[in-house]
Amino acid sequence: MTEANEVELITVLDKWEIPYAYSAGETISKFLVELRDNARIMATKCPKCQQILLPPRSFCATCFVSLKDQWVEIEPVGELITYSVCTEVITGAPEPPYVVAFVTLGGSSTPMAQFLKGVDLSNIDKVTKELKAGMAVRAVFKDRAERKASILDFHIELLK
Repeated sequence: MTEANEVELITVLDKWEIPYAYSAGETISKFLVELRDNARIMATKCPKCQQILLPPRSFCATCFVSLKDQWVEIEPVGELITYSVCTEVITGAPEPPYVVAFVTLGGSSTPMAQFLKGVDLSNIDKVTKELKAGMAVRAVFKDRAERKASILDFHIELLK
C-alpha cells in the first residue's frame, strides 16, 4: 500500500525493434573492409603504452593518444579469456544454444567478443566443464563471397 504522496512504480515488459543505419567511422570501417576484402584482422597499437587494441580504436583510452595510422596486422590465433553459453533466443543471434567467447587474438591487449563454433553443445554441462580460460583459439573466415564487411565475417574455433 502506498502513502498519499508516493507513486507506485510499474515495470513494463516490452520489445523494441528499431532499424537504423549509422556510420562506423574511419577506424571501424577500415577494420571491417580488411575483414571483408583481405580476411585480415587489423588492430591499432598505441605508440606510447604499446597496447594493441582489438577491435581497433581511434585513440588510446589510457594515454589519450591518437591511433590514426597506427595499424598492425593481428595473427588470427590467440586464447580464450572467458565465455558464455547462451540458451535464450536473441534477435539477430544464432539459434540457441551458442557460445559467445571473449578472446585475445595475436597478442592483443583487449579481449573481443565473437561466436565460438565447432563445439558440441548437445550437453551444455559438459561444455562448461571442458572450456577453460587460456585455451588456444583461431579465427576462421567465411569464404570471400560470403563476407560482408561485418564482425560476423569470421568466427572463433578451438585449436586442437
